[in-house]
Amino acid sequence: MNDVVIAIDAMGGDFAPLSVIKGVDFFFNNLIGSNTNVSFHIYGQEEKVLPILLKYKRVLSNSTFVDCVDVILSDDKPSFALRQRKKSSMYSAIEAIKDGTVTGVVSSGNTGALMAIARFVLGTLPNIYRPAIASVFPTKSKDFILLDLGANVDCNADSLFQFAVMGSAFAKTVLGRDNPKVALLNIGTEEIKGTDAIRKAFDLLKCATDILNFKGYIEASEFLNGDIDVIVADGFVGNVMLKAAETMANTIISLVKDEISSSFITKLFGFFIKKKLSSSLGHFNPKTRNGAMFLGLNGVVIKSHGNADHIAFGHAIKFAVDAIRNNLNAKIISGISSVE
Repeated sequence: MNDVVIAIDAMGGDFAPLSVIKGVDFFFNNLIGSNTNVSFHIYGQEEKVLPILLKYKRVLSNSTFVDCVDVILSDDKPSFALRQRKKSSMYSAIEAIKDGTVTGVVSSGNTGALMAIARFVLGTLPNIYRPAIASVFPTKSKDFILLDLGANVDCNADSLFQFAVMGSAFAKTVLGRDNPKVALLNIGTEEIKGTDAIRKAFDLLKCATDILNFKGYIEASEFLNGDIDVIVADGFVGNVMLKAAETMANTIISLVKDEISSSFITKLFGFFIKKKLSSSLGHFNPKTRNGAMFLGLNGVVIKSHGNADHIAFGHAIKFAVDAIRNNLNAKIISGISSVE
């Protein structure tokens, strides 16, 4: 089995570098598979990262540290980061994919900068116009893929069509679906509804039923039913849906925990259903589902939430490892090449 080497942007995110290094440690202690050989190249500012890294011996012994003099800030514009932050931890980590030092990158940093730099340094897969951010979401019955999650605020019909093709390939690999059901997110299920781009994408997808299992439109109120495997949207709508869903999940989990601990009777009841309750709540816990992939790039780039703690960042690393081991990019290339 080939080794998996992941580049880590230690300076990206609200709680970096502590949450990042602890996240690598959490991955080693809780998420790494028995048949997986993973090592890391950690990019960051020496004076901030090394004092933390030295405290986590397993991470230290399985990592190579690379000192970077610059950092991309959360409010840096993508164009500025691309031109002026070439010595940053994020830029250096992405360059390591191109030169073959690593096989993937994980960062909690500035999303726009990450996409701009990755697209410039790595380029896109053959025949891909725009990369898209995709991730896995739970429903009451099974998981589904949602894309785009914010890489492209405004999309034309061709881009939405390509998102559907990439999302279908992603679902086959990550979810194990043989013939993923694909739908366009819209404000209604009637063909006349939606923007011009949505309606034109609908027409394109209707003509591609030989390569895609297209099921038409889906409304946001239906996404938790578990009937669809891939939901396609532009980046503006997808990002709003993502944040609304995660906020709702966190709120419900918090309310349930508060109610259970509110009295002796509810605590006693909670003790007897703890295992089942933990399983149900954990299924919808955003921390265990952290990590979104930039589909369409010539390399594996995983975006972790900016506010991710060490548990969430550890799961983003696992997402990257799984994508690399499943040779996801090659399967997306195969899916795109079947479309004329």
